[in-house]
Amino acid sequence: MKRKAVMISAFLAAALMLTGCSWNDIKAKFTGEDTSAPAASGSAIVIEEYNPEDCVTVPEYKGIEVDCKISDEDLQAEIDSFLANNSTEDKIKKGKCKKGDMVNIDYVGKVDGEAFDNGSATDQTITLGSSGYIDGFDDGIVGMKVGDTKDINVTFPEDYGQGGDDQAKQLAGKPAVFTITLNYISETKMPKLNDKLVSEKTEYKTVAEYKEATRNKLVEDKKKSAGQTAYGEVEQKAEVKKYPETLVESCKSQLDAYYKYTAKQYGYSDFKAFLSAMQMDEATYNDNLLKAAQSIAKTQILAEAIAAKENITVTDEEIKAEIASVAEQAGQEEADLKKNFEDLYGQAITIERYYKVTLLTNKVIDFVGENAKIIE
Repeated sequence: MKRKAVMISAFLAAALMLTGCSWNDIKAKFTGEDTSAPAASGSAIVIEEYNPEDCVTVPEYKGIEVDCKISDEDLQAEIDSFLANNSTEDKIKKGKCKKGDMVNIDYVGKVDGEAFDNGSATDQTITLGSSGYIDGFDDGIVGMKVGDTKDINVTFPEDYGQGGDDQAKQLAGKPAVFTITLNYISETKMPKLNDKLVSEKTEYKTVAEYKEATRNKLVEDKKKSAGQTAYGEVEQKAEVKKYPETLVESCKSQLDAYYKYTAKQYGYSDFKAFLSAMQMDEATYNDNLLKAAQSIAKTQILAEAIAAKENITVTDEEIKAEIASVAEQAGQEEADLKKNFEDLYGQAITIERYYKVTLLTNKVIDFVGENAKIIE
């Protein structure tokens, strides 16, 4: 039985602080809007009127140098990925396993001599020492011989199942016995980079051709993301002089709604229990939420300031077209998309505001990229 907190605590912390994600992945999703938005369905937080150029300093955003050169290390990383994708698994049917090994197991978990729900599985591949199962599970397998079956005694954490279903909660603090069968030790066999592999797995015939094409592709990828790279540099240099309070409040509300939705997806109906599992109190959460909201607001007001200088705008027709496109890509009717959006974000932001800011930000990114100085 895995500990849910292990799987999601890192995600929550990184997302809140906006340090582990690209600014475009997160910030363009959770943004507020000014009161010049087109008429929108439903109601939302009213954003105070503000002049973005009064709120943020705007560094030079034209002629930003973007290094698109590819180092030998960059190329080797891509080759390593290619080799890993074409690796094969060797099933070692003898010997003892050790910490760090990838092993395939069957197990049956019992409490008070009775098997419990979701406590048994077959043909499970885990890495010993980092499986995410409860404490003592991996350690009990270390040293087993392939083909052996062994009982492992563990104890569920006192806070196990908090925020989950009642059956999971009933396991909290209880001793359990897992009967483990070690089926085999899995070893990854990496292929050699040679003409045969290249000709079989790519459209190229030789290693030299493959390397040249791969290097060129990496260069083009960097060029395509030049706008994001350049804008990110501009944003780092920009300084906020004042935050529009209602804009920050809108950003906070959007983030809060998203994280509470995420908590429910992981089985936490009680958000306080979710925070407890993350070893985070409400005060810390709210402090991190404010920092993240301010970072989002900075991205928006900087984009708006540049847009004002360059007369970059977004029309109502473009917003409508974007919503229709998103609905089509999602295989939904527009009405359903709008309802789902409102169910998630409530009054934090309307779907029209959301896409106006997203489109405007993307236009500014493109503009900065088009005016960047590409270094090859």
